[in-house]
Amino acid sequence: MTQLAHPVQQPRPAAAPAPIAADAVLGGLAAAGVRTVVGFPGETSLPLYLAAQRQDAIRHVMARCPRCAGYMAEAYARISGEVGVCDAPGGIGSPFTVPALLEAYNSSTPLVFVASGVSRTNAGRWTTGECAQQELFGAVTKDSVRVELPEDVAGHLVSAVHTAAAPRGGPVFVEIPSDVLAAPVADARPASAVQEPLRAAPTAAAVALIADHVRTARSVVIVAGGGVHQGDAAAELRDLVAATGLPVATTLNGKGAVDERLPFAAGVTGAKGSFAANDFVRCADVVLAIGTKLGDKSTDKYRWPREGQVVVHVDSSPAELARRGHPSVPVLADAGEFCRALTGELAGYRYPGPLPVASPVFWDRGLTDHLCNRLSGELGEEDIVVADASVSSGWAGAAIRFSGGRQRLLTPRGSGSISYALPAALGAKLARPDARVFGIGGDGGLSIAMHEFETAVRNDLPITYFLLNNERLGLIDRHAVDLLGGGPVSAGFGSLDWQAIAAAFGWRGLRVGSGAELDAVWDEAVAGTGPTLVECVVPADEGAPDFIVTKQGERKA
Repeated sequence: MTQLAHPVQQPRPAAAPAPIAADAVLGGLAAAGVRTVVGFPGETSLPLYLAAQRQDAIRHVMARCPRCAGYMAEAYARISGEVGVCDAPGGIGSPFTVPALLEAYNSSTPLVFVASGVSRTNAGRWTTGECAQQELFGAVTKDSVRVELPEDVAGHLVSAVHTAAAPRGGPVFVEIPSDVLAAPVADARPASAVQEPLRAAPTAAAVALIADHVRTARSVVIVAGGGVHQGDAAAELRDLVAATGLPVATTLNGKGAVDERLPFAAGVTGAKGSFAANDFVRCADVVLAIGTKLGDKSTDKYRWPREGQVVVHVDSSPAELARRGHPSVPVLADAGEFCRALTGELAGYRYPGPLPVASPVFWDRGLTDHLCNRLSGELGEEDIVVADASVSSGWAGAAIRFSGGRQRLLTPRGSGSISYALPAALGAKLARPDARVFGIGGDGGLSIAMHEFETAVRNDLPITYFLLNNERLGLIDRHAVDLLGGGPVSAGFGSLDWQAIAAAFGWRGLRVGSGAELDAVWDEAVAGTGPTLVECVVPADEGAPDFIVTKQGERKA
């Protein structure tokens, strides 16, 4: 008897799961224009990671720790011009993000931090990792909220993005209890809510007054801060300088706003700059401070403004203009709008006063100086340098010359914390994938962040990292010995085999001990064909620019 063949039963397509609040997190972020989130998971935040698998509007990148996820998101925001977003599990992981939030808060970087929280029913019952996150993060964020209802999640995320981006930019914390994160919602995809940036224009009377100060002063200098980059105002600043010939110095975060090779460029002012730039700014009759908080590092430990100096302080935040040390002329305005208005008001004017003098080299002319010279000649229009805190930022500020364009220097000036450079370089590469990204940092900082080598390989982020290896905390020891009269505190550190570490993570490793050896591997080092660690063996007593500037300042004090 013939057996009738039964038709093959095709599996039914799985029904899309009903949306939950975790889907609404990503839906709200996407509606507000967010394209990338960086995070590190925990049990209570897993619904967010599963929601990320169900959508394609947002790229979710997993780091190897919450701190580095925060640094990656912060650097991504600086380079992309978008709001950065990071996530972590509440309590057991979220406290690790504090250094990144501090950096974003002090550097005015728009960032949203999303963390799970203890469920509503278990709050106050000693749930593992429970902590008062609203209080914990209140000191390092411009706003924070705990979302208690699932239907409110998407709206709060949209609002958080807008708040982070509004002047003065900064981090916003959103806590979502674990039971809310997993609760059903009716709609996880709100309508588009992208908001154009707010750009305040200066008053005509203020611009006319400032133009009069400029015309009648013997000497004038513009000091461009990180707000010029944050406000996407570098082109307007360059137009102002080209039309008037006014000299320009930058803060460390403002570096790259102008071509530092041109006669009007004074270089970086402050502790991470040069004696020549500091003297030029200090001696000017009028200072146009655009997009800078006038903090200690930028003002050479507050050695300027000096008495009698007219300081025009341009900022988009009223709070910044009202801080201690009120400027002579406070101007509430977007940096680009101010530069455009002043260019128009000064039509036909050419600055007749003194120009900056080139800074003589006052630091050691060893391997690190040679590296900086090579980078100065190598950087292309889109390229990015990310320098760690401590001496690496000092070398980048004083010894690397930027030619403008879209070149950028990122440093952790808001927090001064080492371990920033590697994760921030990866965040910069995520934001500008076609650019070459060069990291610079010491072995102390890289020891804290080297697990992110794996993140670079997994996500195909081919950066080049120059490791300044002196086998100690070099700047800390120099301060202990030369400024405080004691002994070094890190001289007992053991040696690490950085070449083996790089190889274990899948990085190309190169090791050099002289300028000639660096030249021999240079083309391979900067090719950008894969993650590359260039270990530069430098002496512990190498005279770095920032330490020499600081030491000289201490003597004057």
